[in-house]
Amino acid sequence: MPAFAPPPASAAPYPLMERVVPAPAQTAADAPEFQSRDDAEAYLARAIPLATAGNPKYRGSEPGVLTQWLTKTVKFSPSANPNGILVSTSEIYLEFRNGVQSATATHDVEFTIEDVRISERTDDSTLTEFGEKALGVIFNCQAGKCIHSRWNGAASNVDWSDISIQDPSLRANILKAFQVLKQASAVGG
Repeated sequence: MPAFAPPPASAAPYPLMERVVPAPAQTAADAPEFQSRDDAEAYLARAIPLATAGNPKYRGSEPGVLTQWLTKTVKFSPSANPNGILVSTSEIYLEFRNGVQSATATHDVEFTIEDVRISERTDDSTLTEFGEKALGVIFNCQAGKCIHSRWNGAASNVDWSDISIQDPSLRANILKAFQVLKQASAVGG
């Protein structure tokens, strides 16, 4: 059941396609500098929801199906490890069939940053609605299934999770901020 209000009566009788044009690429001088763990955490808490809201929809496995992942919150807290950082994200998954929202799900993820490898991700099997490969940041467990995931409240442990971020500047800055947190967890800062 869609969680959104129906369009006004004056809306077009067919779905309109809108493409978000990314902002111009940042120069190195414009890229954020993270002086501390707190700077990186504050940036990620603000930037990730904005980045996912700016993503296009992604093609589903069936013709006429598009999906969208919207990160609602990103939170950080101490983990059980000395200097450790617990990362928690909350997402909404939306599915659209022939332009109409047909399903909604929740997805929550939690992991300690010291237990994962962080890198850019290119997903050759998932394409945007415009035919581009899905891009993002991926978190791979260094051992076992260290990521705690909840789909609509049902718990499972997995060995990887990702955040789709199509905008290259935002993706680079988000990756950089996570790497600052990874370093802070190793040295305590």
